[in-house]
Amino acid sequence: MKKADNPVVIVNGNNNDVEVKVIVTETPSKTPAAVVIAIAAIVVVAVLAVSLCCPELLADFVRWIVSVAVGS
Repeated sequence: MKKADNPVVIVNGNNNDVEVKVIVTETPSKTPAAVVIAIAAIVVVAVLAVSLCCPELLADFVRWIVSVAVGS
């Protein structure tokens, strides 16, 4: 748990019956978004490199990238 996460503790008591609830709000992680952006940037650079060096292979290269992304 980070210092920024603020747990909320609710205690309800009634004679011998005690109910305790702890609610923790977590901050969302930014790691998956950073990974997706990095992969997208690598793909864009690869497409630009292929289009400059051998434009006749660009269509096949893009089809291969799409097939890898779809998983077929």
